[in-house]
Amino acid sequence: MDIIEAIKTRKSIRKFTNEDVSIDKILDIINISANSPSGGNSQNWFCLIIKNRDILKKIRSETELVYKKVIGKETPAVYTFFTDAPIVLAIVEKPYVGSIDAILEKTDKERNYIRKFIVNPGLQGVSSFITHILLVAHSEGLGACWMTGPLVAKQEIEKILEIDKPDNLVALIPMGNKIERQSKTARKDISEIIKIIK
Repeated sequence: MDIIEAIKTRKSIRKFTNEDVSIDKILDIINISANSPSGGNSQNWFCLIIKNRDILKKIRSETELVYKKVIGKETPAVYTFFTDAPIVLAIVEKPYVGSIDAILEKTDKERNYIRKFIVNPGLQGVSSFITHILLVAHSEGLGACWMTGPLVAKQEIEKILEIDKPDNLVALIPMGNKIERQSKTARKDISEIIKIIK
């Protein structure tokens, strides 16, 4: 599958078969995806590959507990379907320090805050890594979904996975052999997402 076909046909997959996926295949996907761009070539990402069902059940339980406490309702399946996948990737953002950060911190704290936490080049790099994972997995015939819903229980999940500050859990990606969705959500017309400045 070429890159254009992969981009056009990739879907978020939320249902998986019971078939196992080899760790070697996942390692290949991550190895290829690590070629994604990052600010200053910092490569400030880290990936936990979770196959342990007990760990996934704990993550689901904490997600459900926190969701019910905060929202006051039962947790919808869209927050917890990751336990149906044979493998879940936990994507961690490592600290990013740009070459200009120390200078801006001394000369213009507000500008430095905007750059670090609004522009957020560190998170942009990790997001690029996640996008590559989704596309490579799709090109390899696997289904996957970029999930942030379970991070309503971010602190609790980080504790389960032993992710310590300053590292930062940013997404879960359940992955496996897909039960195919029949349709892909429509995308906006290009006229709605561009403005040409001449």
